[in-house]
Amino acid sequence: MLFIGVNYGRGAQKHPIDDGCEKAPLTIQSLYNTDRWIMLYPQSPFNQLEIEKDRFSENFIIQKQTYDLIKSLNKDEIENHIFIGGDHSLNFAHFKAIKDSYPNEEIGLIYIDAHLDIHTPQSSKEEASGSPHGTNVRHLLGQGDSRYLQLGTSTSPLKKENLFYIGTRSYEPSEINYINENNIFITNKEKINDINYLLQTTKDILTKLNGKKYIISFDFDVITPTEFSAVQVPETNGISIKNIIEILKLLNTKNLICSEFLEYAPKFDKYNTSKDIVKTIIDIMKK
Repeated sequence: MLFIGVNYGRGAQKHPIDDGCEKAPLTIQSLYNTDRWIMLYPQSPFNQLEIEKDRFSENFIIQKQTYDLIKSLNKDEIENHIFIGGDHSLNFAHFKAIKDSYPNEEIGLIYIDAHLDIHTPQSSKEEASGSPHGTNVRHLLGQGDSRYLQLGTSTSPLKKENLFYIGTRSYEPSEINYINENNIFITNKEKINDINYLLQTTKDILTKLNGKKYIISFDFDVITPTEFSAVQVPETNGISIKNIIEILKLLNTKNLICSEFLEYAPKFDKYNTSKDIVKTIIDIMKK
């Protein structure tokens, strides 16, 4: 199995830190040290003041690096790799590069996350942190910073009808309004630990995809923080680990291209159990 690790977490939070989710790839590499790894690192040293001057200019550099790396893979590598971040902004370049490798196919995105990440840069600045990791999905839908939209060949690599959210429970008004106005699929946050609802919902998503290839984007903050604390942006009332495992088992089908695992921040592990949980979850998707 090929693992691609992007050691970048500067797109997370209003005030970025250098000891957060960018540490995840090296930590996870220690769990899979017999597998093949390709690692990416930021080109410039961490400087919080410089990063905060223009979050999207700084972030776009790693987006371009990530896009170019994924586009350099052959088809077997694309369909047999696991992507490890880093913060969730990296989903943008990863997904877009894969879509550009399948120019004649629609690709689905199953987004398993406590957050929607569907802000525009402007709405994120007005309502949330203003950081890139809250805008990656909106960029995939073709709205946002012009540099991102011009990366690669597909201006809008993701169609709204091919976007599916599982476990989302925290969002700002402009985000949920956009979801509702565009009839984008989202699970009921009141039922996200009803296993029968979750399993049926997951089956419904696969039915709606109707045989299309898809990518899973998994943010560790979807898990309830009473069971998994090692994230920078925890949200209460998440999905239990037991139920996450059942969902992922259902989603590991022949139409899955690859999986992304993002926003694991080892430093914030209160229970000293995060490594075991991370490995259990990744193992399910490791073809």
